[in-house]
Amino acid sequence: MPPKEKYTDPELRDEIKKEVHNSDKGGKPGQWSARKAQMMASEYKKRGGGYNTTKEEGQTESQKHLDNWTKEEWQTKEGSGTARQDDDSRKRYLPKKAWENLSEKEKDETDEKKVEESQGGKQFVSNTAKAKEARRRASSDVEDES
Repeated sequence: MPPKEKYTDPELRDEIKKEVHNSDKGGKPGQWSARKAQMMASEYKKRGGGYNTTKEEGQTESQKHLDNWTKEEWQTKEGSGTARQDDDSRKRYLPKKAWENLSEKEKDETDEKKVEESQGGKQFVSNTAKAKEARRRASSDVEDES
């Protein structure tokens, strides 16, 4: 957890973190996710929160990873930012470049695996081998640009 002196309004940040953590957006209520961290940071800024350090000096490793995650443009194979389906299952969420490097068959295979296993309540469902490699390549491209 980052030091409280990093934030101009740590109480506001804590309040927003609780709201986002308990929300069903970006994951199940009570479960933390990269998407929830992203929403928390955005909402904190929107409500007037700020930082007492520059981005470079104040970022933790996990915050640097979140920045990279944001730059990767994570989405479903259809290009949507919403993975949750009406039946409460989740579609596969990958970086845009990873989807571009998969064939239609490979896209369908990893997406079907995620949907099927998430219907059983699983939050974390591993990718197929091809999707793992595409994700790894897409993520390393973004890190090289940083």
